[in-house]
Amino acid sequence: MILTALWLLPAIGGFACLAGRGRASRWLALAFSVVVFGYSVWLAGPYETGQGPWGLSEAGSAWIFGISYNLALDGLALSLVWLTAFLTVVCVIASWRSEFSRGYWSSFLFLEAALMGVFLSRDLFVFYVFWEAVLIPMFFIIGIWGSDGRRHAAMKFFLFTFFGSLFLLVGLLALVSWNHATRGVWTWDMGALAAPGGLAGLLVFAGIFVGFGVKIPLFPLHTWLPDAHTEAPAAGSVMLAGVMLKMGVFGFVRVLLPMFPELTWKLLPWIAGLACVNIIYGSLCAMWQSDLKRLIAYSSVAHLGFCVLGIFSGTPAGVAGGCLQLLNHGLTTGALFMMVGFLYERSHRRGLADFGDLVGRAPWLTFFFGWAVMASVGLPGLNGFVGEFMSLAGMAEALPVMACIGAVGIVLSVAYSLPAYQAVFWAASAEGSASAKVSDLDLREKALLWVLCLAMLYIGLAPGALLGLLEPTVATLVPPGCMP
Repeated sequence: MILTALWLLPAIGGFACLAGRGRASRWLALAFSVVVFGYSVWLAGPYETGQGPWGLSEAGSAWIFGISYNLALDGLALSLVWLTAFLTVVCVIASWRSEFSRGYWSSFLFLEAALMGVFLSRDLFVFYVFWEAVLIPMFFIIGIWGSDGRRHAAMKFFLFTFFGSLFLLVGLLALVSWNHATRGVWTWDMGALAAPGGLAGLLVFAGIFVGFGVKIPLFPLHTWLPDAHTEAPAAGSVMLAGVMLKMGVFGFVRVLLPMFPELTWKLLPWIAGLACVNIIYGSLCAMWQSDLKRLIAYSSVAHLGFCVLGIFSGTPAGVAGGCLQLLNHGLTTGALFMMVGFLYERSHRRGLADFGDLVGRAPWLTFFFGWAVMASVGLPGLNGFVGEFMSLAGMAEALPVMACIGAVGIVLSVAYSLPAYQAVFWAASAEGSASAKVSDLDLREKALLWVLCLAMLYIGLAPGALLGLLEPTVATLVPPGCMP
């Protein structure tokens, strides 16, 4: 039950919050989220004593059609478990001053439980159940506690992601059925499934690729993301960008790459080209945004393109960089969305032209926002540089042209991030500006941002510990001689 506890504890906490009254739900959410985070950190000890890429595993008895409750933890899953648990604590504390109902607090714990299940599942059926369960709490977080356009954004989020999940389900069913037809055994175990070849393999690959691609999201399946981010409450945007967008890339790593290594290499120019479209298109869209939240949303589309470039490069450096960038993006974008939420709480505005001269009114907010922006654009010494550099270096070994196109995205990130930062914090404020309503960060907000920013600095200066944790996962994806 050592791994089951990771999703069961927050699920119990969610029901406890629903049963709580008044402020009790808030305290229950904080208590359970802190306990889960502490437990996830403690798991590093048992994980280190494990052997092979799966440091910890938990297997249950078979059910029907080969379905079995199998959980396992490798370095990538453990790092994403840490990120999920940490950002859940951050979201609860960041929402502390707001008078949300018990449903709000329980939704974040249910969301944490479902995300933990996705990252832990070794059985594809269990994986899909948790994958779908993630949609429900996020739908309510956006649709009930979001901004004015919350209902439209929530429905668009649900329809797009559910549509993608149908492609995923068809692909997984075809994969399992083909294995049964050719080998005479029903199994959903990720390590026991083989991929079909020829046209059948290409169709199965395409279905699974679309299912995961919607969640990242990849162009042209991305249009739900800006609306969802814009209308979601700040904490909802933190979990959406910080963790949920990682599910698609995690699915590529866990399902597609191990099962379709040869087909992946053959399709690499097309996949790399799609990742470059994400980078360039997301960056150009971000440059034209006047809403700070939508700008960060489109920047997520661009930055996740680097993750896809890295993991599909088929090189140790690229795969490790792509996996590391998942964590980097979660910390950096989570911090940016949280600070936009702090601005919106104070002024109920988030347009670039709505502010100005905040450096004098909110120096601490100016300092932390600048720190996160520097990490986002890949300043050496901060976390974003390490992941993007390794992803591009890995792709340069496989397809140098695609690496050069991807590198343009780093220049474009500076072109949209720094002017936005300058307009909000350093430019002269216009008449009627909302800056007068903005007060500086309180102690609670400073503490949260110090933790996030110091984590960005630590990874930027000493990424070796996380790269070592990811090494067994990378070795299974890039075995010697697998890729030319």
